[in-house]
Amino acid sequence: MQHNILKDSNITKIFLIYVNNGSRKKETVKLRFMDNKECYFVAPTPVKFEKPKKKIPAELNVYTSDGVYKTKVTLIDTNMSLREVLYEVSIPKSWDFIQLRASSRKLIELPVSIKFNDGYSINATTYDLSLGGISFFSKESISSIYKKISGILTLELPKDTLINFPDGKMTVETKFVREKFDIENHFGEQLVIFKFIGMLPDDEMILKNFMLKLD
Repeated sequence: MQHNILKDSNITKIFLIYVNNGSRKKETVKLRFMDNKECYFVAPTPVKFEKPKKKIPAELNVYTSDGVYKTKVTLIDTNMSLREVLYEVSIPKSWDFIQLRASSRKLIELPVSIKFNDGYSINATTYDLSLGGISFFSKESISSIYKKISGILTLELPKDTLINFPDGKMTVETKFVREKFDIENHFGEQLVIFKFIGMLPDDEMILKNFMLKLD
């Protein structure tokens, strides 16, 4: 079985799609938990909800910052309360992928720092890297102030990246995008995502060439 995309950190939205009594349903859901046999998704209880039949074909569309993952599953059962609907779904066995980014993420550990005008700085090690930004794990929460303003990010690439790039340090304006919690194997940490703003063409070319070496 392929890596289960539902465990990825960069999911932005999940759709559960099925047909009930001849009507196509597309529900926006969130993963509650999963085990070795089933996934359990939840969604707010709609005003009118018609319980679907058990063990009917369904589809999962998982949107991430890289693209869209699609798979066929079985909707095993549903349970409804006043506040939410719980969908019990079979574990996906494989995924089809439609890439949306110009370049995919690369899992790589590189030293990175972000400095703000008031002197506050963040020092970390990247979890992944793309032409659009970085992410890293942090045990400390980032103040809401620094989620609203931009800072200066310095990324340390290997010094042998290019001959005309001797110190390996790339500097670019950056801004907070989002953070995600409760990621497997990272208890007590959150994944923080920052995007690049106005990267110079020469730096973008250096970064692109570096990422090509990682393929």
